[in-house]
Amino acid sequence: MKLVAIVLALTALSDRCSTSVHLVQSAGPAPNSTLDYLARTLDSLQLALGFFQREHRHVNLDAIIGTRVVEASLNVLLQKLDAADLTSVVPPSAISRVQILRDLAHDVSVAATPYIKANEPDYYAKIGPIIEEGLFELDYDSRSVSKPGEIWPVNPVEAMEESESDSCLAELFGTSTNGMTCAITKNCWEKMTKFGYSGYSLTHEIFYLEIAERFGCQLEIQSMIKAHGQSSLRNLHDVFCANILFEANGIAASGFPVNLQDLFMEQAALCGMLGYRDFFNNDWLNKILSWQDRKDGCYKWDGWDKEPGQDAKMYHRRSKREEKRVTKGCLCHRTTVAASALVQYVRYILEVWLLEQV
Repeated sequence: MKLVAIVLALTALSDRCSTSVHLVQSAGPAPNSTLDYLARTLDSLQLALGFFQREHRHVNLDAIIGTRVVEASLNVLLQKLDAADLTSVVPPSAISRVQILRDLAHDVSVAATPYIKANEPDYYAKIGPIIEEGLFELDYDSRSVSKPGEIWPVNPVEAMEESESDSCLAELFGTSTNGMTCAITKNCWEKMTKFGYSGYSLTHEIFYLEIAERFGCQLEIQSMIKAHGQSSLRNLHDVFCANILFEANGIAASGFPVNLQDLFMEQAALCGMLGYRDFFNNDWLNKILSWQDRKDGCYKWDGWDKEPGQDAKMYHRRSKREEKRVTKGCLCHRTTVAASALVQYVRYILEVWLLEQV
C-alpha cells in the first residue's frame, strides 16, 4: 500500500485508533511538534549507530541484527515514500537524515561481519544468514492490532530456550545437518507457533515467522499452516502481536521495571515491523529515549552485576538472545532492540505527520 493510501486509511481509522496512533495531543500542538519527535528519535538512533560503529570490532552477532533491521526498515520507508511520490513532501532534512542513517547502518553491518565470523565462528555458522543484507525488509501496511478471541495470561516463566529457537532458524537457513533450506520440521513449527507463550518465548515466535517469510519459505509456511489447521500467517501475526501488546501494556502499567525494558523494546520492534502501530505513542517513546546513555550512545542496565574486568565476555540468557557487555557497561542486545524499536518509531511518526498534512 502506498503511503498516501496509508494516510487515507489512518484518517478513516482515526476515531478508533487515536489512543495508539497519535504522537501529539489531538487538541493541539502545531505539526512541528511531530517533527520534533522525529528529530529526537533520529538523534537517538544516530547515537546508537555511532556506538555500534565505534565498537564494531567487539560487538556480537545479535548487535548486527539490529543494524540490519535499521538499514532494512529505513530502506523500505524510503521506497514507500518514493513509490507514493511523497519524498518531496517530507522535509528534505528528514529525508537526508534517514538516508544517512540507512547508509551508516549498512556500513556498520559490513564492517562488523568479519569480526563476528572470527569471534563467534560456531554461532555464525549456525545462524549467520540472519545478518544478510535485506533479510528484514518487511513491507507491511500500517494497521491496528485486531482483537482475537484468545488473550492468555502473562506467564513469567519462559517456555523456550534460545538454543531451541536458534535450531529452528538453522532449519530455515540450511545450516543444520540436512543442509536443505526451508526444511521446516513438525517439531519446530509447533514449537514456534504454539499459543500461550509470554516474554521472549513469544517474541521469538514472531521473529521466527518474519525470518521464515523473508528467507523465501512461503510455500513451506503455507504447507505447515494447512497441515496444522491454522487459518493464516496473518492470523498468527494478529494473535501473537495482540498478546504481545497486552504484555507491553502490563509492563507500562507496572512502571517499566528495569529488567523488562529490554523485552518491552523488542516487542515494539518486532510487531512494528509487521505494521502494528499500537506499540507507538509519545509516552512510550519518551521512556525509550530516556533509557539511553546520551554520552556513549548505548543502552546500559544499572542492575548488571557481573564482576569488573569481564566487559568483553559473552553472557548467555536462558530465553532472550545473547547479551554482551562491552565498554562502560554498554549492552549489545539492549542497544540493538532499542535501535530496532526507534527505527519503527521513525516510520510511524512520519505517518502521523503525513496525516496532519491531509
